[in-house]
Amino acid sequence: MSGLFAREGKQLVELLRKGNAQHDVGNYEQALEYYNKALKLDSVSGIVHYEIAYTLLAMKRYDEAVEYSRKVILLDSKQQQGAYLMLGSALNMSGKLQEAIQVYQEGLFKFRGLHQLHYNLALAYYDIGNLSKSEEALYRSLQMRPGHVNSHVLLGKVSAARGDNIKAVLSFSYVLYLDPEMNNAQELAKMLQERIALLTAPASDSLYVGLFPGDSIFSALYQKLNESRKADGRDNSFAVHLCSFFHSLDAVLDKGHPLWSDLYAATFHGLHASGHCEAYANSLAQINATSETERWVRLNQVKVQEMRSWIESHQPPQKMNQILFGGRSTFK
Repeated sequence: MSGLFAREGKQLVELLRKGNAQHDVGNYEQALEYYNKALKLDSVSGIVHYEIAYTLLAMKRYDEAVEYSRKVILLDSKQQQGAYLMLGSALNMSGKLQEAIQVYQEGLFKFRGLHQLHYNLALAYYDIGNLSKSEEALYRSLQMRPGHVNSHVLLGKVSAARGDNIKAVLSFSYVLYLDPEMNNAQELAKMLQERIALLTAPASDSLYVGLFPGDSIFSALYQKLNESRKADGRDNSFAVHLCSFFHSLDAVLDKGHPLWSDLYAATFHGLHASGHCEAYANSLAQINATSETERWVRLNQVKVQEMRSWIESHQPPQKMNQILFGGRSTFK
């Protein structure tokens, strides 16, 4: 009997291998054929149900993906964590956002330390327009994975949707600091340029603190920006605006917030203090190329390389300590 089990086990592994190979090249129907054969060998296999659900999700057969993801969860298999992510994604993609939120919350009750669940929850909250809940979930995601680029992207979009330009500029700047060659870099660079212009361009009206949740830590920064906006005759280039903003971030350094102060503000104030801001700003401007910025980058390759070396040696920590929503904290 043990020999029979061993043979069936080898057959199961081989069917999964063949199914995965077909899935990886986009032959989803053929992959399902292999997975269904595997299911006949082991009808309670969590991994087989998971692979079927994963393939159905790729095929946009969301209702079936939901069904098989739920089976993985009920089987209490090693694939449960991934099944919660897949189940929530299938519900989200089929427009069942409130159900997706409930699934992510249920998953977090079991797997509180899975940062991707926090991110997916934030995305679902963003999609229904609950920006405060989205931001709160993003704080938890970034607490666990400060280098998670998509969390920084979404945080920038949450802030931009509110009109909170300081937070949007910090988030988008950090995204492009981490990954300037990402797929939507042009879109993000454009949003960054628009937001920094709103903050730093000469204007007679003032920026006010207290309009957005948790912006009291930026009170001194608002004051500096207002003083700068009233100055006449300044160069209005993006590089000048961005570097002026980074220079003003010393007003945020002592506020004790692990994200806005200790990660974003400390990083960009340090970049400016090290003399690399001009190269950084012109490199970003080059993403949406103009002849002027392309020429600057071409003529200043040494500065650009020194800036990139500085960034490589100033990457985010593995983890941040707890981010108190609207509160005060510090890096561990």
